[in-house]
Amino acid sequence: MSSHVLQVHPADNVIVALQDFPAGEEVTFEGKTYRLPEAVPTKHKFAAQDFAVGETIIMYGVTVGKALQFIPSGGRITTENVAHAASKFSVGERNTDWTAPDISRFEGRTFQGYPRANGRYGTRNYWLVIPLVFCENRNIKVIQDAMLEELGYATDRDFAVDVSSLIQGYRAGRTAEELLTMPIIKDGADIQRNRLFPNVDGIRFLTHEGGCGGIRQDSETLVRLLAGYITHPNVAGATILSLGCQNAQVKLFLEALKALDPEETKPVYVLEQQKSNSEREFIAEAVKKTFVGLMEANQVGRQPAPLTELSLGLECGGSDGFSGISANPALGYASDLLVALGAKA
Repeated sequence: MSSHVLQVHPADNVIVALQDFPAGEEVTFEGKTYRLPEAVPTKHKFAAQDFAVGETIIMYGVTVGKALQFIPSGGRITTENVAHAASKFSVGERNTDWTAPDISRFEGRTFQGYPRANGRYGTRNYWLVIPLVFCENRNIKVIQDAMLEELGYATDRDFAVDVSSLIQGYRAGRTAEELLTMPIIKDGADIQRNRLFPNVDGIRFLTHEGGCGGIRQDSETLVRLLAGYITHPNVAGATILSLGCQNAQVKLFLEALKALDPEETKPVYVLEQQKSNSEREFIAEAVKKTFVGLMEANQVGRQPAPLTELSLGLECGGSDGFSGISANPALGYASDLLVALGAKA
């Protein structure tokens, strides 16, 4: 039965259920048998000892709560019988001891990355299309609709209907019977294979609700954020749409970009609608500039890169009762390996 439960840390006084246990079940762990007075669902914890009111609950080797009532050994740990609690913490007193993992099997290894002019490497090769102000969101959507499917980047479904084949068949004089037997469904793999720019992993359209209104500092923060996106190693270049009268002015954006990329190592096309003759011409120019940018981005292929150039970003997402005992330790160990190799995490 011990394979169906887990004690995360030797100091823990609660045990994790790795399966559903009914009320009255007897669970044996490390020579001790626990009788569960109530059902314990998968991912939940039960007491490894009797807890008096106010007694400390320990998990992961640290204090996580205090008992609000008497909890018998085997009793289920819930938000009703436990209150959150934590040990005192001070940055100056934190333990920074770290034992590097064995990295001998990874030494000298490489990954296939996209080289950038500043010496960094990306694991992806994206082109960004971004508005400086929310007023341009509609134009961003028009450009997105015009380009994604035609260039093979429509990823919101696993198949596409190829109407162009029917059009070509009709123009070629095929009969109705022949048209009805034509295969016109393309699956996701076919769409990917038909990409015009095989070295470009995708086009990302990043709309937002900022750039005007609020205070000037809001726009300063926004343009710094957008500049950070563009200078990321996974980005080949960008098309920027400006209305013209917004707080997040082109000059402000270019200053933020220059601060992060003084050598201007990436192609960035900035278009201002109020300087254009019409909305149609403005959108057409944005599409053409983006297409030319994709041509340039496609010239960059993957090549061997040292593992020191990897940077792993970690984000909390949808934590559940198992993430702390499965995904988190796995990501932590992967981070240890990367840091020991000279990379970042």
